[in-house]
Amino acid sequence: MDLRHLPVIDWEQAIHLTGNNKEFATEVLDILLQQLPNDIATINHAYETKNLRELLRLVHKLHGALCYTGLPRIKSLISRLETELKSNIMDNLTSLIEQLNHEVKLLLERYPLLQT
Repeated sequence: MDLRHLPVIDWEQAIHLTGNNKEFATEVLDILLQQLPNDIATINHAYETKNLRELLRLVHKLHGALCYTGLPRIKSLISRLETELKSNIMDNLTSLIEQLNHEVKLLLERYPLLQT
């Protein structure tokens, strides 16, 4: 899935989603990012153990949280992953999980730089 046309973080969207409150947008993103490494580890574990029911539950939960942040790349990716899991389409599962790991790593590496 090509996400290069989307920003890693869209501050304009993040601020809009929080009622035009930049401080609150930053706080919401900070909270999400504190939990994100654990969420991704849990998603990876469910994938590795082939627990597709749990994987779908975890992906759905993360997708819901992403609806309140300006993270279009990860949100697009997690949305597709959720749709394919719900539709029992497993052809792209490995590449989507790998791409999710890459995008989360990229976000966590860049986020401190993006706040300035």
